[in-house]
Amino acid sequence: MEVDGLLSSIFDTLVHTGTAYFRYTILSFLLFWVILEQRLAHFRIQPRQRTKAKVIFREIGYSFSTLVVIGTIGWILDRLVFHSRYGLFYDNAYTNISDYGWGYFVLSVFLMLVFEDTYFYWAHRFLHHPKLFHCVHKIHHYSVDPNPFTTYSFHPLEAAILFLGQMITLSIIPVHDLAVGIWALLTLLNGIVIHLGYEIYPRWFTKSWLTNWKTPCTHHNMHHERFNGNYALIFTWWDKLMGTEFSDYQANLEAVQQRKLVPK
Repeated sequence: MEVDGLLSSIFDTLVHTGTAYFRYTILSFLLFWVILEQRLAHFRIQPRQRTKAKVIFREIGYSFSTLVVIGTIGWILDRLVFHSRYGLFYDNAYTNISDYGWGYFVLSVFLMLVFEDTYFYWAHRFLHHPKLFHCVHKIHHYSVDPNPFTTYSFHPLEAAILFLGQMITLSIIPVHDLAVGIWALLTLLNGIVIHLGYEIYPRWFTKSWLTNWKTPCTHHNMHHERFNGNYALIFTWWDKLMGTEFSDYQANLEAVQQRKLVPK
């Protein structure tokens, strides 16, 4: 039955994706926000914590909602799109790494990150349209001082829009299952890290021309604090190109990095 297939997809998502999500969010929350809170106080991006317990519990609830949406949308796409001869997307998966080689395998992971970041940037700006922000995206901004559980705290419509971007990403180029797994894990961990509320990237990483194109924690934290800039998820180049990076971002990042050098 169709209902059984849908419920199975939701259950699988809750078990597999949900287990990974809550494993890393709970671990990072306990380490940074509870166990090492005082010891790592100088790593905090916003010196004064502004997240209340009721917000965190609400975000956990919305995280479960997002997992249900992921399972539902995944089932719909798999049933009605990917396996339909009139579908928009095609199954680009391959099973033998030797078909394309290790070089392409590594490149495919990077390209998936680039495609996803591009989709996210423009979808994110779309969600900041005043009408959409107040009825949809505002939920993700309940935390002006984000924490790990903010990562999947979305209105169901926003969760569907963002997850659809991941499905489009998978349809663009040939991908190996292992590459998809690595990409999915990197995407999840990046989402948790940029919502951590602590700047864990070392100063050299954020200063070097080789690595400063990666969004550090401060970059997205400023977006939650101010709302109208720093829209990118993984890389900084779209914000730089479109002029949406906060003008004082580098100064704020440097202030946070300097504060880390003087433990209290």
